[in-house]
Amino acid sequence: MIERNPIFKETGENLKELGIEAIFYDLDDTLIFTGEIFDNCVGEYGKKISEETGLSEEMILNTITQIDKEEYITISVNPKRWSSVVIKMSEVFPDYKESIFRNADLLMKIYTTTPRMRPGASTILKTVSNFGVKQGLVTHANVEWTYRKLEVLGLWNYFDTIFIADENGHKGASDWKKAMDSIEVEPNKCLVIGDSLSGDIQPCDDLGARTMWISSPWSVYRTGIVPEKTIKLEQISEMLTALDRLR
Repeated sequence: MIERNPIFKETGENLKELGIEAIFYDLDDTLIFTGEIFDNCVGEYGKKISEETGLSEEMILNTITQIDKEEYITISVNPKRWSSVVIKMSEVFPDYKESIFRNADLLMKIYTTTPRMRPGASTILKTVSNFGVKQGLVTHANVEWTYRKLEVLGLWNYFDTIFIADENGHKGASDWKKAMDSIEVEPNKCLVIGDSLSGDIQPCDDLGARTMWISSPWSVYRTGIVPEKTIKLEQISEMLTALDRLR
């Protein structure tokens, strides 16, 4: 069935001609929608505090956004970051500490909400697996949360290697290189797809891998320079047809 579809045949030929032996993916906001979960939970938290205190919802959300960016620098993606955000919020709005702390559980719903797959992601994973090309996942998140996402979405069996970068640090070239080494493939024979310029695209370009970038919904991950050879995608579903642009 696969060979009868021109796009599948073309995909196999392109991968072979490009010398790509492995495709590595970021997870959050690359294969799945994660940013929308953050936005919804933070929005619910801000709305609740606004209702209870009379403070402007816009002001609350702007304050959370700014504090969150600052805390990311030191705490990174550890869920404990939100405890620090809540403490800093109570310092900014000391008259409303009770409401700020009481509703903090709304933020932690981020880690229990099931994310949606990005359109086309499953098809791509299935298609690539039919051409003898290895697939790897390099994600940057809490381990328990990552396991839950992989389990509920049925993603475990697609990957030859899964590497979870330390939640207390920042994802970089060493994480990607360790994942590549684990399946014995050189960076110049890899294609990497991710949404973070600093954590995915720039370090992998430096390693010599080919890269495709999906612009992140979070401004922090959009900060930086897009490498000259990086292919920009609007959606992961464009990946197969974008292989020609890597030549």
